[in-house]
Amino acid sequence: MKINKKQFKKVRVETQSGQYLGKLCDFAIETDTGILEKYYVKSSVPIASLFENKLLVDKSQIISFDSEKMVVEDGVIEKKAGVKVFKKVENVEGIEPAITSERT
Repeated sequence: MKINKKQFKKVRVETQSGQYLGKLCDFAIETDTGILEKYYVKSSVPIASLFENKLLVDKSQIISFDSEKMVVEDGVIEKKAGVKVFKKVENVEGIEPAITSERT
């Protein structure tokens, strides 16, 4: 499935347990391969210590992704001093996300 920039910015991002995190707002591409490596989520919830309420999702954290919703692992969120933040992702080489698309 392909989506354009306008559709991309409407994609909701949720955790596996259904916690709403925000909407996609940007991405980072590996120039050598042309593969999307990171996704930026504009959070509507204030999150301490993150610049402009943007969250970064690595492709290895994605469970499913379609034109309406991206689902990320529950484990990407952790609590620090009562505030939910994304955990640091380490050693993700060779891990590929499960990308799904459903046609209706």
